[in-house]
Amino acid sequence: MPNSIRGLVFSRYDSISEFADAMKWGRQKASRIVKGTHRPSADDMEKLAEHFGIRDAGTFMTVFFPHYATM
Repeated sequence: MPNSIRGLVFSRYDSISEFADAMKWGRQKASRIVKGTHRPSADDMEKLAEHFGIRDAGTFMTVFFPHYATM
């Protein structure tokens, strides 16, 4: 499993627009989250984790909080 939001998105989708449609988000929001210029909210992280099948805390931390996961 890829270890970043960007990796997850592009392992499944060909474009950010396709990803945004699947998440029922606007393209700009999806793009900012994928590029890392906007941190996803707690609700967004929960929705992303469910969508991509992230079920364990270690993977969750690696994807959403990489700085803390390596400490």
